[in-house]
Amino acid sequence: MEFELVNKYKTEINKDFRKYAESVLKDYDFTIANLKYLFIIERNKGINLNEIATELNIDKAMVTRGIKKLDELGYVNKVQDENDTRAYKLSLSEKGEKSLLSLQHIFKEWFEKVTYDFTEEEKNLYVKLMKKVYENRLYK
Repeated sequence: MEFELVNKYKTEINKDFRKYAESVLKDYDFTIANLKYLFIIERNKGINLNEIATELNIDKAMVTRGIKKLDELGYVNKVQDENDTRAYKLSLSEKGEKSLLSLQHIFKEWFEKVTYDFTEEEKNLYVKLMKKVYENRLYK
C-alpha cells in the first residue's frame, strides 16, 4: 500500500512539473524533451546525436527529430564531424544560449511553488531524500 501511494505521488508530481514546464515553454515553440537536449548540449559542447540518445537512454530517431526541430528554430548549430561524415557535432546557437539562460528559472520557480509551505529544514530534507533515492536507483 505504501509503495502504491508513493508511486502515485511521484507520477502526479512529474505530471504537474511537465504541465508547468510546457506552459512556460509554449512561447519558445518546443517541449520539455527539447529543453533536456539544450541542457545536455550546453554541458557537452560538440556532443553528437548518438551520445545524447545514450545519455537519455532513448531512441536515436527521437533525438534526431528533436534536434532537427531545434536546428530549424535556430536554437542549435549542427556541424558535420570531420572524422565521421554521418555524424554532427552540436552546440548551442546564440539564441539557444539566451533561451536556456532565461529558462533555467522554471525549475526553481516550480520547486518554490510546490514547497511554499515547507520550512527550510523540510526543503533541505526533501532534496536530501530525493538525492538519496536518485543515488540508489537500479538502472544508472
